[in-house]
Amino acid sequence: ITLLAILCTVPTVITAEGGQVVYAVNAGGENHVDSNGISYLADPIQVGTNSDYGRRQSISRAQPEDGLLYQTERWHDSSFSYNIPVKDDGDYVLVLKFAEVYFYGPNLKVFNIQLNDHSIVQDLDIFNLVGHSTAHDEIIPLSIKKGKLSVMGEYSTFNGILKLEMVKGAADNPKICAFYLMKGSVSGKSYFEVNTEQTTHRLNILYKLASSKNYVPKLPEIKKKLSPDEDGVDDDEQVEEDDDDSTEDHTDQKKSSTQSQSSRKSKLKSGPPAADPYAEDSGSLVMPIMIAFGLFIPTVICLCRL
Repeated sequence: ITLLAILCTVPTVITAEGGQVVYAVNAGGENHVDSNGISYLADPIQVGTNSDYGRRQSISRAQPEDGLLYQTERWHDSSFSYNIPVKDDGDYVLVLKFAEVYFYGPNLKVFNIQLNDHSIVQDLDIFNLVGHSTAHDEIIPLSIKKGKLSVMGEYSTFNGILKLEMVKGAADNPKICAFYLMKGSVSGKSYFEVNTEQTTHRLNILYKLASSKNYVPKLPEIKKKLSPDEDGVDDDEQVEEDDDDSTEDHTDQKKSSTQSQSSRKSKLKSGPPAADPYAEDSGSLVMPIMIAFGLFIPTVICLCRL
C-alpha cells in the first residue's frame, strides 16, 4: 500500500487501505495515524468539551493502535458540527467512530446525526448497540455531482462544504470520537444508481470502493453472548427441576405404594365375623345363679329360726 501524505492548509489527502481519504479528524484528540495508514488531524474546533476520559479503559473490537481514536471525544450540551471541505464530484463514504466510555446502560445517551440537514443516524444509542467501551462505526455512503448532494436517498444543493452535525437528542449530550471521509462508492456502483434501493447506515458488510479493489476498514463482528433464556435452563434451575422431578416421583411412588397396599388389604378377608360376647356367655351365667339361689334359701331359713 502506497501512503501519500500532503500536509497543508487543506485537508490531509492520503492513499490508504480503503482508498483515498480526503478528510479525517480525531475528535477531542491530537494527530494520529491508525492501523490502516489513515492520518487524522487534531481536533480543529473549540465548541463544547474535548475529553480523554476514555483513556481510563481499553477499547474492545479495535486494534491497539486504533484504540486512541475511540478513547478521546468531543461532546457538547447542545448540537455542534464540523465542516468538511470537498472539492471534487464523486462517490464518497463517511465513517463515524464512537465508543460509550461513561454510561453503563442503554437509553442514557441517545442523539441524532445530520449531514447538511439530512438525517443520517436516528436515535444513536451506542451502549445499546455494542455495550460499554466497545468500538462502533457508522458508515454512510453519499455522492456529490453537479452541485447536488445525495445521501440516504435524499437530495440537496451542495456548495463545497459537508456539515456534519451531532444533534442533541432524547438523552444526555451528543458526541463523536473520530471520523473520516473517503472517496469511493458502495459495491462499485454509483450511489445515484442505487439510492432507490433499501438503504441503511448500519451495514454488516464490507464496502468495496470503485476507485480501488480494497475495502473500507471494518470493525470485527461482535460475538453475541447467549442469555440464560437463549442458552437454555441454567444449572441451578436444572438442579431445582431435577429435585422437583425426583420429589414428585418419590411422592408418586409413595402414593402408588399406599394405594397398592390399600388395594391388597381390601382384597384380603378380615376373618370370621366377631362373635356376640353376650350370646356366647349366656349359658355360663345360669350355673352361678342357681348356686347362689340354692345358698340363699337355707340362709334365710336359718335366720328365721334365730
